Parts: sequence; C-alpha cells; structure tokens
Amino acid sequence: MSSTLGKEKDSKEKDPKAGPPGKEREKEAKALASFGKDGGKEAKTKGKDAKEGKKDGGGAPPAVAFSVDNTIKRPNPAPGTRKKSSNAEVIKELNKCREENSMRLDLSKRSIQMLPTSIKELTQLAELYLYSNKLQSLPAEVGCLAGLVTLALSENSLTSLPDSLDSLKKLRMLDLRHNKLREIPAVVYRVTSLTTLYLRFNRITAVEKDIHKLSKLTMLSIRENKIKQLPAEIGKLCSLITLDVAHNQLEHLPKEIGNCTQITNLDLQHNELLDLPETIGNLASINRLGLRYNRLSPSQVLANAESWRSLT
Repeated sequence: MSSTLGKEKDSKEKDPKAGPPGKEREKEAKALASFGKDGGKEAKTKGKDAKEGKKDGGGAPPAVAFSVDNTIKRPNPAPGTRKKSSNAEVIKELNKCREENSMRLDLSKRSIQMLPTSIKELTQLAELYLYSNKLQSLPAEVGCLAGLVTLALSENSLTSLPDSLDSLKKLRMLDLRHNKLREIPAVVYRVTSLTTLYLRFNRITAVEKDIHKLSKLTMLSIRENKIKQLPAEIGKLCSLITLDVAHNQLEHLPKEIGNCTQITNLDLQHNELLDLPETIGNLASINRLGLRYNRLSPSQVLANAESWRSLT
C-alpha cells in the first residue's frame, strides 16, 4: 500500500526541467497565436508569467491590439503638396529647356492641370509632348511656339483649344486622342500645315466642311467617336494615305471619297454602313479595307473586291 501511494505521489510531483502543466501550455499557445510575429516579445513575457503563476492584467485582448496595428496608414500629404511639387518640376523643366536651347520638351505624365504661361519663351521648340496629364485647356501662349512641328496632347481632359494655335505655321502632327472634345475645334481647320491629325476616342459628332482646308493631311484618325456622316469635302483631301473612321455611326459614305485615290488604308469597321458608293472602286491603291461589323450585304462588299488587295 505504501509503495503504491509513493508512486502516485511521485507521479504528481513536477519536474523542475519539464514544461508547464497542460492548461498553462494551452493558454501560452493561444497567446502566441494571437500576437503572431509582431507580438513575439509580448507572447514570451506572457509565457514566462504563466510559468510563474501570474495572471493577465485584464487589458485589451491581443487580437484587438493586433487589428489596430494593421489598420495604421501613412498620413495623406497636406492639401496642395502634390500640385506644388508638380508645378515646381514643370517650371524646372521649362528653365532647363530654355537654358539648353533644347528643341524637344517632354512633360508627359506629370499630373499637370495648367501649363505655365512662361511656355511662350521656348520659341526654339520643335516637339512638345504633354500626354497623360490633367489639362482641361491650353494657355494662348502656346501660339508663340512658332517653330513647333509636333504637339502631342493625348490623354488629357481638353474640351477646346486656343485660337492662337493657328499661328503654328509649321505644325505637322497634332495628337488629340483620348480627350473630351465634342467637336473638332474650329482652330484645327485653320492649321493648314497639318499632315497628321489624331482625334481618336473623343465625343465628336460631326466633321465640318472646313476639313477641305487640311489638304496636306496624309493621316486622319477620327475613330471611336459619334460621327454620323462625313461631308463631301472629305474628297478634297487628295493626299490622304490613311483614313480611319472605325467605331462611329456612319450609314453612308459620300461619293467624293473616290477622289482620295492615294488612300492605301481605309478602316470603316464597326459602323452602320448600309451601302458603299460606286466611286469607292476608284481607290485602286487600297492595301487594306476594313468593312467588318456593318450592315452591308455580301454582294455590296464583293462588287469592287477585285480591286482591293486586303479586305477585312
């Protein structure tokens, strides 16, 4: 009997080198799990306290503390900070361009909302890139850049252009893609030196008769707008090589399109075309003619197909 009692007594005694009892180990494991890596030090302290029989002080649960830590965010910059920084960078670039007498200035992707009027001092410029900004308008001083050949304004929020642009007598390429134009600005028709005009992805509903003034155009892209018809004056653009009017609302083409005999690429896809003028057969230089996704019958498409090298 005494032997049995002795064994039971021995089995209930704690080994000083052994870990804490089962309940205490479970409590320690839960504490560690709640804190994760960031709460490692605190968890170890709690584990030590558990061994020594100390109780939790009754503070906020570890999980709540961890959640609060996770929601901490960097404070937003003070109002106007980004704008001032952007303007400072722009002015710095303008000064550098003037000092170096550079003929090319790239101010793209700067979140510019307004172009400084001091741009007028850069009269030596031949190329000005302003795409992917936040411009809603341009200062009239842009018209002072008499030597400008390329003006890239795509991916802004432009709704108009200053009348002073007609002073740019050397301008050959004007890029107005992805803006908010509801019409082709009247001043564009007066920039008669243009050879390339991009107006893709705006809100334009019409092409005016004044388009004939741009007789030097070789590339005209007015795709992805809301244009319902083209004026007969389009036929006076005899230098056109590429005409892209895809993704509009055209039901008919003017017969004068047949006068644009230099065209090699004519994209009419994704319109509402019901027919094609017979004069389109005059476009003997066509390499690619896009007609898919219209309302044309097969016979209308094939009527002049023999003279076209690529039909899509």
